[in-house]
Amino acid sequence: MRILFDHSVFSLQPRGGISRYFCELAARLQDRPDCSPHILAPLHMSRLLRESRQLPVTGLYMSRKSGTHQLRQFINNVCSAFMLRRYAPDLIHGTYYLAKIHRPKTVPFVITVFDMIHERFPEQMVAGEEKIPGEKKRCMQQADRVICISEHTRNDVVELVGIPEEKTTVIHLGSSFSPSTTLTDENPPCASPFLLYVGNRGGVKNFTRLLRAYAQSTSLSGAFSLLCFGGGTFTAEELQSARDLGLGPGQLLHVAGDDRMLAKSYTHATALIYPSLYEGFGLPILEAMACDCPVLCSNTSSMPEVAGGAALFFNPLSVDEIAACMETIVSSTATRQRLVSAGRQRAAHFSWDRCVEETIQVYKQCL
Repeated sequence: MRILFDHSVFSLQPRGGISRYFCELAARLQDRPDCSPHILAPLHMSRLLRESRQLPVTGLYMSRKSGTHQLRQFINNVCSAFMLRRYAPDLIHGTYYLAKIHRPKTVPFVITVFDMIHERFPEQMVAGEEKIPGEKKRCMQQADRVICISEHTRNDVVELVGIPEEKTTVIHLGSSFSPSTTLTDENPPCASPFLLYVGNRGGVKNFTRLLRAYAQSTSLSGAFSLLCFGGGTFTAEELQSARDLGLGPGQLLHVAGDDRMLAKSYTHATALIYPSLYEGFGLPILEAMACDCPVLCSNTSSMPEVAGGAALFFNPLSVDEIAACMETIVSSTATRQRLVSAGRQRAAHFSWDRCVEETIQVYKQCL
């Protein structure tokens, strides 16, 4: 079975959860004798593809600064049309919603939907994202099968777009981390004890309320740093907000790095705090549990589905509830130990191998 992954997400992000998902799929499909995956990304900006020596990729790496996004997309669409004939796939799996490849009608098309944030929170769209809801709907309508990464996402797809439920399949993500990847023998990413936040901080990520919750509690801000991993360096607005809340040097910190640095951050953190208003899955929750890091997260959207009973939940709209949960986790060794144990058991229910097996079954339904 020849499976083609298109360029869409790899021409949009250097790293990210969606890129990781497709890299994990391609790598594991490559190990199967009955599958021949290929990533077709003529001009991409993915560091994951660049750093991997094993993935079957056709394409050249270009940094974010090398030309405009529109030019990359145009070149990718044109080149993909020619390369598609040479590869002759049995099936195409779209990696996002913006690629426009003229595939033969006889070649099945599968799309994975990661969330419905743009549809649920249209006011949160930034410049350049206006086309995404329409393109996403087009992809789902044209697809032979729609994979959703959580039951919550599937419910939103059915409700908001009208895709028949029987056309959808829920396949949960896996974690690239496990207790064996924890790095307790290495120096922590910062000198002080810290609470960890992972990922982008804008829009529905609700970072502002987390910052307020942290700042209002002297038992938190006086003894623990708030460490943010990834998501870009702090903006001038974020730094000003921290100053307005009375936070000084050493309290709000930022680090970035590869998976090793991320695993080290999970391992040494007192807890992961995940205050998002909406997630299609919430991969940092699973990664943290796999690294024996206690999880505190919102009680909304897909997050209870992923965390199960292995997290402390809060209302993400309540600064006081967020603060209370953090105060509980830093003050109770028993609670931390319970969440570590429950989290490890919960993380064992999710794996990339299971994700791949279930994805192959979807492919077979299309052929």
